[in-house]
Amino acid sequence: FFEAGFGFEEQGSYLLHPLEAAYLHKIGKTVFAKGALLDFVSLQKKRDRAFPFAFAVYLRIRTTGRLVRPYMKKTNFFRVYAPGVGREDSRPSQLVCLLPGRAPSPKSLEAQIKVAHLARLELIIACGTEKEIKFYKVSVFNF
Repeated sequence: FFEAGFGFEEQGSYLLHPLEAAYLHKIGKTVFAKGALLDFVSLQKKRDRAFPFAFAVYLRIRTTGRLVRPYMKKTNFFRVYAPGVGREDSRPSQLVCLLPGRAPSPKSLEAQIKVAHLARLELIIACGTEKEIKFYKVSVFNF
């Protein structure tokens, strides 16, 4: 899975992010023991209330053929690579910021723009619910 763009290397072993594990199960590449998937999802919801929304966004972007890399500690940002590009081939081209359940406020939008600007990536805002995801691309911002 590591060669396919999944997981992180930590102290000589490979670890999957919970979003990646759920995605691999959804597409049939991994198998959970009976009932373990429900326990896994409920545990992730307890650890991170935004997990269902983050998984819906992750799944939607992956189905477009893009490589999505969540950060290991938090799920409020995804690094997204251009279609057909592996994580070893190039650097990410977009930063997707997750704002579940609400449209971005001017103050939060300003903070997300700073993060994307520092990373030198295009900013995409994902907001809404798991069933209705809205994406906003901030392409030009004049001061």
